[in-house]
Amino acid sequence: MAVNYLLRIFIIQRMTRIKFCKFISLFFLVLVWYVFSGLMNAPLILPFPHSVLFRLLELSVTAVFWKAFAFTFLRVIISFFISLVSGFLLGFFAADSKSFQAFLEFPLELLRATPVIAVILPALFWFTSDTVPVFVAVIMCTPIIITASKNGFEHNTENIEKLFKAKSRGFTGFYAFRYIRLPCALPSLASGAESAFGLSWKVVAAGEVLSIPRYAAGSLMQKAQVHIESSDVLAITLALVIISYFFEKLLKLITAFILRDKTIQTDENNIEQTFSI
Repeated sequence: MAVNYLLRIFIIQRMTRIKFCKFISLFFLVLVWYVFSGLMNAPLILPFPHSVLFRLLELSVTAVFWKAFAFTFLRVIISFFISLVSGFLLGFFAADSKSFQAFLEFPLELLRATPVIAVILPALFWFTSDTVPVFVAVIMCTPIIITASKNGFEHNTENIEKLFKAKSRGFTGFYAFRYIRLPCALPSLASGAESAFGLSWKVVAAGEVLSIPRYAAGSLMQKAQVHIESSDVLAITLALVIISYFFEKLLKLITAFILRDKTIQTDENNIEQTFSI
């Protein structure tokens, strides 16, 4: 009992220190912002943080603001879903086929080396302004999911004995996939999904700034920049950061829930009962 109590105290103190360090980091960033704003003394170029915050509060009570962010969120979700499904399937097949893996390797390397702007600009000629951000996000995020999926299904070493046992008894299809391969691949898939989701927010916002859809957070930023309203640009940017950070944390909570020991561990009883036939 005493050991458990001391351990809990230690964990709480450590978490408190971590939270304090994060607070200090945020305080330092805001302080640097205030210093540079004061040195420049040009609110039109770099307004003070409190001015940006007040402008964000003003924008947040308008319907246009929330409608724009709703459409941006919708584009992020659509592009992320397409990337997740296509990346999962392509990575799964690449893990099972060296030929298909070699076929994908060069295009993936090219996509990883391609700047986002190099995809956005040609896409402006091919798609509508509403579709460009989704297309670009899919192109940039799918390689992350493919790699995560391939690595997850390829490196099933911890359950290789069970996999051979399943194959030797004729359970090579759904049973091997459901109880062995998929649970083992989930941690890699979750990590890739989190990275891709975070990137999709950045890419969609960049695509919106250049394609200027009717309703989009990026369009609001572009219009504010044209009218030299730096407070609006920074306020919308701050809103994007806060909202994307919130949903990234939410996704991490969801993946953590899925990856709990009871969830990702192969069901020993079911496997043994199945394989003991």
